[in-house]
Amino acid sequence: MKYPNRLREYRTKAGLRQVDIAEILGLDCADRLSRWENGLAMPSVVNLFKLCALYQVLPHEVYEKLYENIAKNLWIKP
Repeated sequence: MKYPNRLREYRTKAGLRQVDIAEILGLDCADRLSRWENGLAMPSVVNLFKLCALYQVLPHEVYEKLYENIAKNLWIKP
């Protein structure tokens, strides 16, 4: 399953490289960032909040489609 997101967009808008973000988050290398940005994996809740604080966005703005699908599926159908 792929997780479409706007992580790369927000990172480039901030003028940062993947290695910069990896260093800020305390990650050993930028490989994990690449997987997150390509939608192959998702950051932990803590890392997602760190990214959102860094980019000054809300989590549902980063994972818009996922948020919409979850919200849609939460409605209880009679």
